[in-house]
Amino acid sequence: MKLVHSADLHLGRAFSNLTGQMAEARREELWLALENQVAYCLDRGISYLLLAGDIFEQDYTSYFDLKRFASIVSPVGHVILIKGNHDYKLGNLEGENIHLIDDLEALDFPKDHLTIYGLSWTGPLEPDLSRLRDLDVQGDGYKVCLLHGDFQARDFQKAEDFFKKMDYLALGHIHKEGQLTDRAYYPGSPEPLDISEEGDHGFLQVDLRPLRVEKIPAAKRRCHRLVLRDEETYPSKWIEKYGLKQEDFYELILEGPEKLDLNGKLIESFFHKNAYQVRVVDQRERQEDAVDFMKREDIFGDLY
Repeated sequence: MKLVHSADLHLGRAFSNLTGQMAEARREELWLALENQVAYCLDRGISYLLLAGDIFEQDYTSYFDLKRFASIVSPVGHVILIKGNHDYKLGNLEGENIHLIDDLEALDFPKDHLTIYGLSWTGPLEPDLSRLRDLDVQGDGYKVCLLHGDFQARDFQKAEDFFKKMDYLALGHIHKEGQLTDRAYYPGSPEPLDISEEGDHGFLQVDLRPLRVEKIPAAKRRCHRLVLRDEETYPSKWIEKYGLKQEDFYELILEGPEKLDLNGKLIESFFHKNAYQVRVVDQRERQEDAVDFMKREDIFGDLY
């Protein structure tokens, strides 16, 4: 039994830190990420696409966005969604293959001996996991649960008997891919949504019994965090040294003593010409020169 597990697409995101044209292009790339997941399902004959919350940005989602979403995912056999903290106001989605869990629900797919459970956000507060104890879990078919939140392994003790019966917990909310327990996984966001979200982004392919989870890198862009220190070479060598990519994001951390001829503006200007977006965090120690020393308010107090 194979599934695709994704979350945190944030379709419609404003990207207010980007210029208008770049923000619009980035929003389209989120739609492309959804299209890529659908194409992956079709290429591999996977009938279930699980979307674990924050698929939309509710403040920026229109009726036409919902129609566009339904059209894109229409070729997939079953698309199961829960609502997260960014799309808990989400209304009905049209499409016979789309199953939106509004609150707490169990969906049965007897043909595939599969039951999918889900607990959605219904307001700004995180839902109570203990409510899952109210669900009647029976039979020996496959069992999967969709949840959205910043969980710790101990949180699953609130409905321990329920979670023990699950084959897989499809989580959302954390934008970095990771494994929480032996059967609970975050896929991360399909695309980095902030310049600090470094590493590969994509989605997960899940095989049940035995459980096997495979990360599928699929992001158009990647975020890099580079630490530049005093001994670093100058800009003319950086393209070769760091393998700079025009389509990627870079967060630059400047450390060590400050060089007067290597200032933050120079660095930012160079990277802007050779990358998609740049953020400079200057943590260098400024070297006090003689003029600065004489300007200190406490200078006479120190001398007399």
